[in-house]
Amino acid sequence: MATSLSKQDWVDELDKLEVQASLQKLIEKLPTLTEKLEQVDNILSFGQAAMEDQHTMEKVKMKLDYTNVDIDTLEAGLRLLEKLPLLLQLTEKLETVVHFMEQVLGDQKSIEYLQKSAEGYLEPIQEKVEQGKTLWEEVQMKAEANTQHISVFTILKWMKDPSVQRGLSYVQALIDTLPKKQ
Repeated sequence: MATSLSKQDWVDELDKLEVQASLQKLIEKLPTLTEKLEQVDNILSFGQAAMEDQHTMEKVKMKLDYTNVDIDTLEAGLRLLEKLPLLLQLTEKLETVVHFMEQVLGDQKSIEYLQKSAEGYLEPIQEKVEQGKTLWEEVQMKAEANTQHISVFTILKWMKDPSVQRGLSYVQALIDTLPKKQ
C-alpha cells in the first residue's frame, strides 16, 4: 500500500523532536558510515576482481584440491562454531581451575596441608607394601635355605593342604574364565 506524503506531512514529520534527534545522529555518523561503506565496497571490488581473474581462481582451485576441505569438513566447522559457547564456558572454568592451582601451589601452607592429607591416605598403602616386601623376603630366605629334595610324593602331600586346594581352585577358575573373555 503505497501512500505518498504531502509537503505538509513531511514538514509535520520533521517537526517531531525524535525525528530531529535521529537526523542529527545520522548526520554526525555520516563520515563514519561513508568510510565503512567505502571499505565494504573495496572488499567487494577486490573479491569480484579475484573471482574474475582466471589465474587466481586456478591457484585457489589447485590449493583446494590438495586440502581435505570437503562438505564434511565444512559441516564439522559449522558444528564446531555452534559449540563455541560451550567451549568458551569450559575454557573459562578450566582457566579458573588453573588460576586456583597456581594460587595453591604458590601458597606454602596449602602445599603443607595437601602433603599431610596425602600422607594420611598413603600410610595404609605403604604399610601394605612393607608387609608384602617383608613377606617376600621371608619366603625368599626360606626357599634359599631349603635343601630338601622335592619329589612327586611331596607335591601329592601338598595337594591335600586346604590352602593349596583353595589356590588351585582360583587357578582353575582363571583358566575357565580367560577363554570366554577373548
